[in-house]
Amino acid sequence: MQGTEVTISRLQRSVAIALAAVQHGFEEEHLEPRTGYSLDLALPSSRLAVEVDGPYHFLLPEGLGMRRPNGPTLLKRRLLAAAGWRVISVPFYEWNGFATAKERQTYLQGAVAPLLGL
Repeated sequence: MQGTEVTISRLQRSVAIALAAVQHGFEEEHLEPRTGYSLDLALPSSRLAVEVDGPYHFLLPEGLGMRRPNGPTLLKRRLLAAAGWRVISVPFYEWNGFATAKERQTYLQGAVAPLLGL
C-alpha cells in the first residue's frame, strides 16, 4: 500500500521483461489512487494489472497439496476489482516451471491478449 517502500524482486523483473516482449505500455509499480495499492505491472489505459505473486502471497494448507492466496492477497484483488481493474495473477510456481523465455512469453500472451481483445 501507499507509504511502504517498494522492492522489485527478480521474479517481478523477469515477468516485466517477458511482458514487454508481448505487450508494450505496462508500467511497473503503478500507484492506484483509489485503493492506495502499488500494482506490480499495470496498463492504466485498459485498467489491466499483472500481479506477480511470490511465495509469501500463498498459504499451503496441511495435507491439501495446493496453494491458496492468503488474506492480504485476496483483499488486494477484491479492492482492485471493485476499483475497475482486471487483475492477472502470475504465481511463482507456474512462472518457475517454464524453461525458456518463449514459454514465458506465450504464457503471458495467453493471459493478456483476451483481456485486451487481441
